[in-house]
Amino acid sequence: MKRFLFVIICTFLLVAFSFSTHAQKPNLNKDFGIGLQGATPEFGGVSFRYTGLAPLYLQTVGRIILNDKDSDHMIGAGVSYAIFEHHGTWNISRLYFTLEGAWQYKSEEDMLTTTLAAGIAFGGELVFSLGGIPLGLNVEVGQGFGRETYESDTKGLAGVYVGMGIHAYF
Repeated sequence: MKRFLFVIICTFLLVAFSFSTHAQKPNLNKDFGIGLQGATPEFGGVSFRYTGLAPLYLQTVGRIILNDKDSDHMIGAGVSYAIFEHHGTWNISRLYFTLEGAWQYKSEEDMLTTTLAAGIAFGGELVFSLGGIPLGLNVEVGQGFGRETYESDTKGLAGVYVGMGIHAYF
């Protein structure tokens, strides 16, 4: 069964890459992107990107999880500045610095936790055409700090975080 699944995945990737390489030069310069973005330890969700102000990029991330008495809501935003950007024939690559912030509200069994955090990160993104759709993969590493309020207790947070994302541009 594992071998069959491996063959199906490889066949799908081969067909997708074949169509994207036989197509004419793709237009990778799109202004909007939608996808998934996450960062350790708990922030992440559906992401929207705006690239029309290049080399300045704007991004928002959010999620709403409702599960009976438990809930988890998060919203974040970031501003990135590309320090290096290369437009090739088949891809776009960029290195950037980003300032990010996020707010999270979490309730579990009558316990409320609110987190407010911010950080600065260094990252990179590779945009390429997959079956005619511009697809961007990004990775970033940064330093974050914030404040977590649990019931009436408040504590400071600080640490290194790693973020990853995937976006389809249109």
